[in-house]
Amino acid sequence: MLSVHFPGSTNVSIFSFLPLGLVTDGPGRAQWSHLVEHLVIRSTVPANSRQANAETMPDYMRLDFYGDAGNWLGGLAHHRRWLAGVPFSAGSLAAEKPLVNHECDFTARNFATHKFAIGAWSQGLRHGQQRVALKGDVQRAGLADVQRWRDEWLVLSNRVLVCFVGGLEANAVFAEAEKQLGALKPRAASLPAAKANPRNMDLTWDLEARHLLLTGPIPDCQHDDYAALTTAAQLLNMLLVSEPQLTRQTGMVFAGADLATPEGAFFYVSASLRPGTDFETLRRALLAKVGRLSSDPAQISQLSFITLQLSRSLKDVPSPEQVQAQMPAGMDPALVEGNLGLQFAAQDYRYGTRREALAKQLVDITPAKVQEAARRYLSETNALVCTLRPQP
Repeated sequence: MLSVHFPGSTNVSIFSFLPLGLVTDGPGRAQWSHLVEHLVIRSTVPANSRQANAETMPDYMRLDFYGDAGNWLGGLAHHRRWLAGVPFSAGSLAAEKPLVNHECDFTARNFATHKFAIGAWSQGLRHGQQRVALKGDVQRAGLADVQRWRDEWLVLSNRVLVCFVGGLEANAVFAEAEKQLGALKPRAASLPAAKANPRNMDLTWDLEARHLLLTGPIPDCQHDDYAALTTAAQLLNMLLVSEPQLTRQTGMVFAGADLATPEGAFFYVSASLRPGTDFETLRRALLAKVGRLSSDPAQISQLSFITLQLSRSLKDVPSPEQVQAQMPAGMDPALVEGNLGLQFAAQDYRYGTRREALAKQLVDITPAKVQEAARRYLSETNALVCTLRPQP
């Protein structure tokens, strides 16, 4: 458990982080984690409620309750029932399937398909799928099978984090949480690994969108090179947004070192393509940007500022007052507090006991370390290309 305490606040948000994500879906079960997320929330909260929400990321799921000091016990009871496993209903399954797939279509229309592209990439890499049915697999999902998937893999030993954000003292919430959540029994120790086959992939999917992913295996956060690779990703993001031609060719485009599958970690560069953009032209442009990390010292001139910011995000939570002073007037304080706590909790969930050590390593990163990590892991020969096109 984790507490992000803001003294004097009356707001309370509760977040549960869980290991099911879009890269853990089974073969021919694309987006089942996303469907489970919808069904878990709907098992205790009506569709018109604003007190609960959730999100499925590539490598984890998050269940949210938003409340205050007067109703947080009810919020914790929702989390207890979500983690214990309230039975799904046929009515909820029928109602949520189109909502799950609507999110795919929304991202396709807005050139923001990154996380669904990662889900499709996972089906190809981990399960050998060539025609990925992101929406079709959801449509075909049966109630008993989806519920069994939830029962087996949602709550894993040492892979659940419940975070309390707001004005409540940690000791008080931890004592109550232990009473309500302490009896829950994890059902497994780790998610099932597949025989991943890293390779170039030309995939089709049932989204009206095109997407390009460049990926490559890297060491996970336990390795000393990981801090340099995280820094390289942040530097690369700065290069990507500074290139006018790329912004004309793509929608969302960014890089990261935080893609974790049950089989290992990957560096990625992800880009949704606008109409008229050619895959090969874009591939060469993105690889040229990656290559500058190891060959052009001028590209890492802001290194100390970047590593300091990355390190602070792992160690400290900014004060809501400082953040709110920089935002438009009228911003909801509860939203500001919740987002600050959420960002810190996500780092804690991703890195666990490694978080503080990684923060220290980031402060000591030098240009030479970034260039060496880029040469070792991010060369063009290591870059695996995945293209995603609409199915004919």
